[in-house]
Amino acid sequence: MVLAVAATTATYVVVSGDSLSRIAARNGTTVQALVDANHIENPNSIAVGQVLIIPNDKAYIVQAGDTLEGIAKQLGITVERLARANGITDPNRIYVGARLEVGTDTAAFDPEVRESQTYTVRRGDTLSAIALRFATSVDRLVDTNAIKDPNLITAGTVLTVSEGAWLCPVAGATFFNDWGFPRSGGRFHTGNDLFASRGTPVLAPVGGIVRQVTGSIGGFQVNLLANDGTLYIASHLDHFGAAGAVAAGQIIGYVGDSGNAIGSRPHVHFEVHPDSGDAVNPYPVLSKACR
Repeated sequence: MVLAVAATTATYVVVSGDSLSRIAARNGTTVQALVDANHIENPNSIAVGQVLIIPNDKAYIVQAGDTLEGIAKQLGITVERLARANGITDPNRIYVGARLEVGTDTAAFDPEVRESQTYTVRRGDTLSAIALRFATSVDRLVDTNAIKDPNLITAGTVLTVSEGAWLCPVAGATFFNDWGFPRSGGRFHTGNDLFASRGTPVLAPVGGIVRQVTGSIGGFQVNLLANDGTLYIASHLDHFGAAGAVAAGQIIGYVGDSGNAIGSRPHVHFEVHPDSGDAVNPYPVLSKACR
């Protein structure tokens, strides 16, 4: 199934005297690449005013009638590789106008996921005993639950318990695989948007160090550098949560519409950068952690 999104990408409008060879040379591509990207039947026949998609060797813009299998065949790679590089979990569902990464054999981002657990404190419990029971640490319990005195816990208190596994950053959020969707200014979506009510807590999916950033595009944004070197970015927050060292499950912000998302449906733009490098599609792990 191919669904449509508003397309914004590198394009060229044919003018009088143009030829595909001239357009290809001017845009750093080849005639064959232009023919393939635009489904041109006769390379010697292009029309003035015709809008051509300018391809590159690292990305492909999905067009009407495309299938993932057809795109993979055209690019000389496997469907599995193309799906893996773009976090596609349903190869029968792609979107017209979306950009697919094809230049590298990207490894899938697939950490172990687990929902956070809760535990109700019983008479006689200690944090050290609870930590031992759930294979976590006292420090993590203290940080996650904002406990002021670790030696004083009250029976009936409900604790959030999480350790070692990837947690859903926005509980109850709605989202879909909008990775690669076109954005203004020739940009493309390098994450997923998680929609939820304004003020919904945004949690650290893993432990690490949070840096708070404010900008005209991302608005109130947090950069979480995880202990394993993965960088997580959450943008368009309503306001910030904890900064500095945080534990998995700790509140680091709240859903909003800041930056260039002002007036839109409240959401968090969420990115994942393994080893602090290029972004990868977070959809596969989000679809497991936030189900």
